[in-house]
Amino acid sequence: MTLWLVIGSFSLAFLFALGLNWLALIPWRRSVGKHWTERARLLYPAIVSARLNNWLIPANLSILSSILCPDISFLFAVIPSFVAVLLAGYFFSREVVPEVSFKSWLHLVAAYLFLFFIWWAVLMFAIFNMPENFGFWTWLVAGAVLLLMLAFNFGLGIKLLRWFGLVQPASELLKALVAEVSEQMGVPVRATWILSTHVSNALAFPLTRQLLFTDKLLSTSTDGEIKAVCAHELGHLNEPRKVVFTRVLVSMAFYPTIFARPMSSLGDLGTRAYFILIIGSLILWLVGIRVGRKMESRADKIAAESQVDAVVYARALERLYETNCMPAVMPKRSTKIHPDLYDRMTTAGVTPDYPKPKPAKGSSWTSRLMFCLTIILAILTCLG
Repeated sequence: MTLWLVIGSFSLAFLFALGLNWLALIPWRRSVGKHWTERARLLYPAIVSARLNNWLIPANLSILSSILCPDISFLFAVIPSFVAVLLAGYFFSREVVPEVSFKSWLHLVAAYLFLFFIWWAVLMFAIFNMPENFGFWTWLVAGAVLLLMLAFNFGLGIKLLRWFGLVQPASELLKALVAEVSEQMGVPVRATWILSTHVSNALAFPLTRQLLFTDKLLSTSTDGEIKAVCAHELGHLNEPRKVVFTRVLVSMAFYPTIFARPMSSLGDLGTRAYFILIIGSLILWLVGIRVGRKMESRADKIAAESQVDAVVYARALERLYETNCMPAVMPKRSTKIHPDLYDRMTTAGVTPDYPKPKPAKGSSWTSRLMFCLTIILAILTCLG
């Protein structure tokens, strides 16, 4: 029975993800020949919904498995369904970016898992495996989770990517470009890395003072544009200490959620205390978004001022957005960190040669459908 649950969960998740992703892309397919900003605007909701369904589809199948197979752990439905929706994402990426290879897609997924998803995986594992009462094992698990989170803040993610061969040391040319900008701005860099993938991007890791560039960005940008992007990332390495401390604190905002089981053993007092912790976590998360937005605007300003010609920085941003098919104007209601491209360019002193596009929609109907299904299944579970 367990084997059939694994096979069934994988198959259903794959077919659901494949079909919903295909339907979500219909408006984008119909926009062939239009300006890249319009195509990006229509593509964005499909991307968001595909990412949301990476969670919603496994959630639905895990709830369904708990109803149909209550004696079998829900993990036998969650894990294969999650792998399936990720695999379906390759075909989504392949349609949007025809030249994408399975290897470059896999590198991007692996980097995402190592740098971001693993945090949530550790939290979920701790939540469901915490002892029911406070004691030695409770604090041992809590301490282990805390140390692991701190380790990721201090470079464990990059080390994992290196161990698995997903990132490579920077080329001599990139090292020279980074060194030139670093010396010009007076911001030291300890190491620079290259991630091979089909997405154009760059990341800064303030605590370890490291930079990461994707080879897509390096292959689609001029040396001047690469230096402009580098200047933006160095702006993050030069953030005030209190901001860096806040970022570390925000990265562990949902750490208190692991105490759900032991706090429930304290009765109503524990339940109320846990509720307060969750509210505090959400507030801290919102603070993190606000701080992130301020730091992105600050980094944009630093990058524009560090370049002889701010036009270079504005064009570098535009090329990055166009390469990634990212909307020039994001949805009004979103947790976006970066300012809109259109505003970033005008702030740098460059007026785009096209009118300001309409904001992209937040998501497609496909993820809303899955969310409604999650609610329905959850209600059925409670009634049962």
